[in-house]
Amino acid sequence: MLQHTIIKPIRIQTCPGTEHCDGFCIVNNLPPDHPQAGHLIPCACTRAQWANAIQVTLSPTLQRMTFEAFKVNDDNRDAFNHAYKFAQNPWGQECFFLTMIGPNRIGKTHLAAAIINALLAHGEPAYFENVPALLDDLRSGYQDDSFHDRLRQVKTAQVLVLDDIGAESAGGSKVPYAVTWAHDKLYQIIDHRVINELPTVMTTNLTPDKLPQRIASRLWDQHLSIVVAVQ
Repeated sequence: MLQHTIIKPIRIQTCPGTEHCDGFCIVNNLPPDHPQAGHLIPCACTRAQWANAIQVTLSPTLQRMTFEAFKVNDDNRDAFNHAYKFAQNPWGQECFFLTMIGPNRIGKTHLAAAIINALLAHGEPAYFENVPALLDDLRSGYQDDSFHDRLRQVKTAQVLVLDDIGAESAGGSKVPYAVTWAHDKLYQIIDHRVINELPTVMTTNLTPDKLPQRIASRLWDQHLSIVVAVQ
């Protein structure tokens, strides 16, 4: 069986311009089969502009969820350390997924948001998505023709948080198709990010047996994800 080789996206670390930057440039000497060969790639200053635009859309509550504001104790220290390390360089981790599990109201969302805030502060675009709200947004996209653009945004985000996985089907549904649709779209997002090795942080208060098997298999795959309990 042929092994699939991931071609990591190029990230320009510093602006190549000396006086004026056009915001994008073409990287020379890329292999012809590289997906970015011959294409304009955003430089660091463009990514910083995108990060600023994202930051102002975060709610004040999420903006306050920083590493500095997190109360570390013996029960959550391991989760804090993993989250902090992930935020320093999501693209250089051995596992490109970080799955944080545990009961409600014990800090999973805070740590996930802290990762996003740290990256945005360093000029790196990163998105925080509450899963039930995201799925509602995608559904409404059928009405205003924004569905495909919104789905593409979360599938290809440089760094993505999927917060509260499993809440989309909490309590069941009188319309089984709606739950099936939600799980399908969530799986499409996660699987795309698996295939392309895109850094992703996921939180859930459910155990693997309470989630669809194909989703749980991604979140708890030790080859893909660091799984840490927040207690």
